[in-house]
Amino acid sequence: MARAALIAVLLASAACGGPRAAVVRAVEQRDVEGALQAYERFREGDATDPRLLGEIAALSLELEALEGSEPSAAILQLRLAGTASEGALRRIARDAGSARVRAEALDVLASRGDEDARALLYGLLDSDDAEVVALAIGAMEVQEDAERLVSFLAHEDAGVRRAAALRLGASQDALALNALLDLARVDSDASVRGAAVQALGGFGADAMGALDDRMSDPESSVRMAAVRSIVRADRENAGDHLRPLLETPPNNVGIEAARVIASVEASGVPLARAYLVRVLREGDATLRAQAAVALVAIPRQPNTDTILLALMRSETDAMVRFGIARALQGEFPTEAKAALRALMQGEGMPGLQSAVILAEEHEEAALRVLEATAADGAHSLLRRVAVRALAREAQRPDLVRPYLRDADVLVRIHAAGGMLAAASAS
Repeated sequence: MARAALIAVLLASAACGGPRAAVVRAVEQRDVEGALQAYERFREGDATDPRLLGEIAALSLELEALEGSEPSAAILQLRLAGTASEGALRRIARDAGSARVRAEALDVLASRGDEDARALLYGLLDSDDAEVVALAIGAMEVQEDAERLVSFLAHEDAGVRRAAALRLGASQDALALNALLDLARVDSDASVRGAAVQALGGFGADAMGALDDRMSDPESSVRMAAVRSIVRADRENAGDHLRPLLETPPNNVGIEAARVIASVEASGVPLARAYLVRVLREGDATLRAQAAVALVAIPRQPNTDTILLALMRSETDAMVRFGIARALQGEFPTEAKAALRALMQGEGMPGLQSAVILAEEHEEAALRVLEATAADGAHSLLRRVAVRALAREAQRPDLVRPYLRDADVLVRIHAAGGMLAAASAS
């Protein structure tokens, strides 16, 4: 509906003809190159029009999903764009030659409450493609389909088992509980055990014994899922279960426990911050970076913020310095911004992420870093981040227009995603 309304507005404003009308006609004719050329003529006499660019971007993503080599990446960008993408998603669901692509589009629409899409997605449960089945499981009614969902827990494909486990997290069925208890303990795939542990959080006290047990799983991802599920199962007493983890040597499960404890009880904030500071002092670079990220979401305290400032100044790893700077933006904004500016002069993801943050504050130097990174053909991942940020965070979608023609399909997709996101925000 949002896209249809926007098209109506654009058509009405273009009724008198001219460059704007040419852009609208090219979009309606599904001609991305023609729309870009018409927009370039439009820009010779008018200011940037983010909504018009958003229509071109939506068409580009739609065609990438239907005809390109990275349909899932295109649909992800449409998912991130909100309701502005619904028209494109409906056409993909209708026109895609691949059942998997169609299922991905239907999954996005169903997650937004579209009951027709949910019904169509449900009809794909009998597909021979396990990835399609995993997506279709999301359309199942937990109470009505509990027995069939439990049967999917024995499927040969781990992705299907994982999807079924996650869906059963909304069930209160005893059969589902018993099946998830077994799955969390014995499945050979860690992602499936983690999904079962995540689902068990919805069963409250009945699952607490199993969640405590999974704190000893050999895979840290499962242990972290148990930390999060303990809070969901028993928020009031979660701290009692998790505080012992703050006495362990620096590790990623302890970091997650610190984040969770600080989120559920104010009295746990000092303990959580103290543990994370210890990780920053004693952990390896990977753990220090994770601790810095966790600190961003934890309420500030003057005493530990002063310690963090000293640690930021002495830190040698760029990603860790970036994380600490973000955590200090509220208490020490001048020092944090100075650190981000210094990081922005370096190479790699920490410098680029610093530029993204500063570009949101309209710093011209950050904009130049994003432009230079986008144009650097040697680093595809960095270019993707840069083109999306130029359009979305820096709100310069016109600068991203040339990248809809880029030779790198993922750069094209991220450019279009940023432009559509900018249009949605305008």
